[in-house]
Amino acid sequence: EADSVKATIWVGELNGVATDCPAPSDSWAFDKANDVGVFHLTFKAGSELTVQPAKNPKAQRYLYFIEGSKAEVGGRSVSRANPVTLVELDATKPALIKAGDGPCEFLILQGAPIDEPVVQHGPFVMNTQQEIRQAFFDYQRTEFGGWPWSEDAVIFPRTRGRFALLNGVESAPPEPKIV
Repeated sequence: EADSVKATIWVGELNGVATDCPAPSDSWAFDKANDVGVFHLTFKAGSELTVQPAKNPKAQRYLYFIEGSKAEVGGRSVSRANPVTLVELDATKPALIKAGDGPCEFLILQGAPIDEPVVQHGPFVMNTQQEIRQAFFDYQRTEFGGWPWSEDAVIFPRTRGRFALLNGVESAPPEPKIV
């Protein structure tokens, strides 16, 4: 089937298909040489896709098996753990991904390393412990712009779809493309 695999390409290019949304000009992803990619793939049962090698030979690529039960990735049988299964892929080689007997979803993250120190704590990733402390301080003080809803645990219907609300402006992810 022509539409057996669909990709939402948040950033980058997958098998020659590029995102319609440019990366922010001050981000690592803006420089195409860094080969940053964020791809959400949906597979119908039994369908397959070969993900072509990254353009940057230093790029790293990780696949998160997020929905479904069984798949084959790079010749290895993979069962999804709860909540996800992580598979490190060799970004310099093509990777064949095959859905099992049911539909599957994957998230692929790739890019060249930033070659800088990395410090992570909770949801924050910075270069130093001091920057982490500052991030916590900034979040506690401003909530990074505030929470636009009247309660802390807002739940939207599944039919609502993914969206973001920033400064009163709503945005949605790019439309999936057939790859």
